[in-house]
Amino acid sequence: MKILKPFCNWIWYYAFFIICDSSFAAPHPGVGSSLLSNPDLGAFLAPLGFRIQTLGTDWVPRESSKTSAFESYRLGPQDEKNIDAFLSVRTDNLDKKMSLDNYVKKWIRDYPQLGFEFYGTKALNLQGSPGLVIDFIQRAKEKQVRQVILQKGAKLAVLTCTDKRELFNKTLATCNKIIRSFEWVETANPTRLTK
Repeated sequence: MKILKPFCNWIWYYAFFIICDSSFAAPHPGVGSSLLSNPDLGAFLAPLGFRIQTLGTDWVPRESSKTSAFESYRLGPQDEKNIDAFLSVRTDNLDKKMSLDNYVKKWIRDYPQLGFEFYGTKALNLQGSPGLVIDFIQRAKEKQVRQVILQKGAKLAVLTCTDKRELFNKTLATCNKIIRSFEWVETANPTRLTK
């Protein structure tokens, strides 16, 4: 009987440790409260080869647009009343013979056919990544858009901030905060989002 008593105490300590330790874990890996899905830390985008953070904003992942020609991730305000404000994130690859400038020029030619009025571009360097900022509006839907395209080798990250024209400056401040947190990360199996 004396031998069982220390053994039972050990089991209670072990059970207490397991319960306390697992109380901080997500119910399943990659869901709910898991660090992998925490949008504040941006780890859910790491398989794409980069990370962005939403710390200090009220923006969370949203369902992607069904009308987009590209598969992308979307972030937007927690307040679902403003469905027009969002930041979409997608990846693309440059052809070996194409420069970032030529890639952008190719898309700019298509913007008028899609109902967009082009405002201009500006070169940018974000955390050592060369890139371009493109501003345009869509008059028919009264929306304003800023697109930031960042390059690492042949890989591109395309971040698109969109909102109604009258609310765009406020939305742009939040988008810029999130975009400034952008950083490329090394991945074992980088994934390319395409349809």
